[in-house]
Amino acid sequence: MPFGNQKGREVFPQLKAIIDSAPAQRVFEISFEGIEFTDSSFARESVLLLAKMYRGNKGIYLSHFDPKNVDMLDNWDYAAEKVEQPILVKLGDNVRLLGSRLSSSNQEVFDLVMKKKQITTNKVAGQLNLSVPNASTKLKKLVDEGYILRVEEVAESGGIEFIYKSIF
Repeated sequence: MPFGNQKGREVFPQLKAIIDSAPAQRVFEISFEGIEFTDSSFARESVLLLAKMYRGNKGIYLSHFDPKNVDMLDNWDYAAEKVEQPILVKLGDNVRLLGSRLSSSNQEVFDLVMKKKQITTNKVAGQLNLSVPNASTKLKKLVDEGYILRVEEVAESGGIEFIYKSIF
């Protein structure tokens, strides 16, 4: 049986082809239904490096993970931290963030984006009592580090406005 590195490298181009075949789609779900085990090297070489490649523009989250399979969750958490690519896992009605932990102030911004699903800088600033430049910096950091997505839309004023979106 091949090791996780090899299997992960085999799966990577297959997943990339699926994502590239849907240029308008921004979020992709990878189901773990029927999967009993993956090691951290498989996680790193397949899904996490792919998520890192698309970070900010396209998002990937995991679903149908067995919450009782603590070893596999730990493997993915470890790999996400090592690659510096966070990833969301849907566990029943809950969502868990794997990878590096956010500072409390960035966690607050992330939680608001997750709750609202999509939001502008001005709304984040208003709801969290932040200056607009501070909110903008925090949102940009979350995008750059792969926690959320950002899209450009035409604002009511006619200019460009960034909309920040949750991956899940």
